[in-house]
Amino acid sequence: MHIEKEETGNLTATIKITVVQEDYDEKVNKTLKDYQRKASMPGFRPGKIPFGMISKMYRKGVLLDEINHQISHKLHDYIEENQLLLIGNPLPNTEHSANIDLDNQSEFDFFFDIGIAPECTPEISEKTVVNFYDIKATDKVVDEYVTDLRLRYHKQKTEQAPDPADLPEMNEEFFKQVFPGEEIGDEAAFREKVRESIETSLVKESERFFLNDAIEKLVETTPVELPGDFIRKLLIQNNEEEKSEEELDAQLENFSRSIKWQLIESHIIKDHDLSVKEEEMRNVVRGYFTGYMASQEESPEHTERLNKIVDSVLGNKEEAGRLHDQLFEKKLLDLLKDKLKLDHKDIPYDEFVELVTQKRK
Repeated sequence: MHIEKEETGNLTATIKITVVQEDYDEKVNKTLKDYQRKASMPGFRPGKIPFGMISKMYRKGVLLDEINHQISHKLHDYIEENQLLLIGNPLPNTEHSANIDLDNQSEFDFFFDIGIAPECTPEISEKTVVNFYDIKATDKVVDEYVTDLRLRYHKQKTEQAPDPADLPEMNEEFFKQVFPGEEIGDEAAFREKVRESIETSLVKESERFFLNDAIEKLVETTPVELPGDFIRKLLIQNNEEEKSEEELDAQLENFSRSIKWQLIESHIIKDHDLSVKEEEMRNVVRGYFTGYMASQEESPEHTERLNKIVDSVLGNKEEAGRLHDQLFEKKLLDLLKDKLKLDHKDIPYDEFVELVTQKRK
């Protein structure tokens, strides 16, 4: 098997893989002989069907499978060995690849277009300024929250649906029910505690908005050159349904921005060792169940049982992927909050909601 790369433009190249008979013949014949041993057909004893008949029936399919298997592995190995950093995946070049004639050909050429990842240097420092909105609970929000607390407290105490005109007293008993262990002397102090609790719960919303803004800022301010024609081909391949030129044009800008962010993110991961280790994931899952098993005495059996639970949870690829993404996002958020310059801005809750709504339009 022979493989070579030819530059076709700035940040693009074509990889040519040539497969000859010596590459596949032995494995194809071995597979066909396995078929021969297992096959059954009227008029022949099991395993005694002539090899030529088996070959005529199955050779094309076996040959095609083996060729596809070999070029897939060879292409992957070539990219790894040459440390090629690519944009997306290699794309089969149908213009250069001739139609395969399995009956008359013994040598086959395959061509793949690749996009080379460009250099990019995102400014992960205080030179990059990003707004961070500190969400403030207005009196209206506090009023609504306090009313809801009083309704819930009344229902828990009386096991009856409360009459909004007959809510529980704003007294020490009620304050301790809402904030156990806190010394709250009057309604004003209680309302401030409620305000503080609401604002603390909204920090995650602020952080999520900040992270999206920071990503947008880095994409906008980081020079990244992309091979436009290749990106368009990649977009076409990623679309499950055929799109018109107008539809592709409408998608291209956002698709290019997502490619830029992937390149920037890869740079950040490499420069700041921003990876999620398996043991970190295991520790998080252990933490989920430690509380439930706290009454059990520490022992080898207890540890083994907990490890089996962790293995089971992380054995679910969807759950493991979700946890990995959650931990990675937290690491990325912490890094950007630490390295970038945050311009803190106080904003009432209702205005923040409007800001988010406008952003999504």
